[in-house]
Amino acid sequence: MKARTRFLIVVGLIILVLSIAWYTYPKRNQEPAQVFPATINRDCAPWDGAAFTLSIPTEDGIIIYVSIWQSPDIKLPVTFTFPDETGQIGFAYIIPDLDPLQQLSGEVFFWRVEEGIPVEGEFNFTTESGKQFKGKFKAEWGDQVVYCG
Repeated sequence: MKARTRFLIVVGLIILVLSIAWYTYPKRNQEPAQVFPATINRDCAPWDGAAFTLSIPTEDGIIIYVSIWQSPDIKLPVTFTFPDETGQIGFAYIIPDLDPLQQLSGEVFFWRVEEGIPVEGEFNFTTESGKQFKGKFKAEWGDQVVYCG
């Protein structure tokens, strides 16, 4: 019985090590996402409620705008997905130089949002034409004064 128990323990450890290697191997060749400096400001939701807008300038001169239509008081990590079919969460878009506003599909992740404290997170968006914007951001609060209602 002892030999069989040892054999099962060894097989279990081998499976565990191979599982960990299988899980981590694809991730080791990935380049770390670029961290973009960004700005975050208070804003108003379409119904004049509290909101905030994140502006992320990219290397090619395009600015990604993400408007979240809720108070900038988010204590726990949260992900918002776009487009927002409900019309209650927010809007993600870019305004290229010569083109009209383009809605983005994808998601933005915030570690937390608290006014006066830099906001960090990640984004992964795609335009209708297939152009992808992906990276991390660190946003400083702007001094824009907004009155809603």
